[in-house]
Amino acid sequence: MLTIGELARKVGLRPSALRYYEAEGLLEPSGRTEAGYRLYDAAAADTVRLIRQAQRLGFSLAEIGTLIGSWRAGDLDNAETLALAEGRYLALERQITELRVQQRELELFLMELRGGAPDAAQTAFGSLVDRICANPTAELHSHAVFDWLTAYADCPLSGDEARAALERLRGRHVHIWREGESYHILVVSRDPAVAAALRELARIESECRLHPGSQPELIDDHEGYLLIAHGPNAFIFARLFMALEAETP
Repeated sequence: MLTIGELARKVGLRPSALRYYEAEGLLEPSGRTEAGYRLYDAAAADTVRLIRQAQRLGFSLAEIGTLIGSWRAGDLDNAETLALAEGRYLALERQITELRVQQRELELFLMELRGGAPDAAQTAFGSLVDRICANPTAELHSHAVFDWLTAYADCPLSGDEARAALERLRGRHVHIWREGESYHILVVSRDPAVAAALRELARIESECRLHPGSQPELIDDHEGYLLIAHGPNAFIFARLFMALEAETP
């Protein structure tokens, strides 16, 4: 058995942090000495490590309490725990997508700046843009995104109809930006076949359980066709279109 001081040294924390975890219901002593001092068993160190890891991953203390409780009970398959794990993963996917969209738009912006400068290719700025745009940190292949969607049963974006519509959009130049919880995807084309494919996607997406009640809007823009995907999982559309643009039709 470990005293609170011994456990604190073992996990690299102050005793006050362990008392805080106890007050929040995350850590329980296994017993007490005759003098009333807390005692912890060897498993307490594993519990503290899990708590700290969960905090670093962005879980709230209440959520950590649920996760730790399920772990202790050997019941990680309950609905609440599954929802917490999936919800945090999707939150990270949204953040990754937002950063990737900004990175991609920065590349396009810098290329536009360079295009307006004489002899830009010979300048330090031109060389910088070349290095940035040559970054091989590629977007996922669209088939990988489809496979991920297929893992979510009832997602119509993984079906044959959606794949056929998206195939007609492969290699099309797009601008993507976020406004609130919506992603704006401008497909730079006046091809009627593009408009038809986007209308088909909007129809299919309206049936997706991941985006209930959030049918995408399609707007005829002077530069092309603008698809606006709404809701917390609209990032899926952004990921799909970034992948498709990078691929040869």
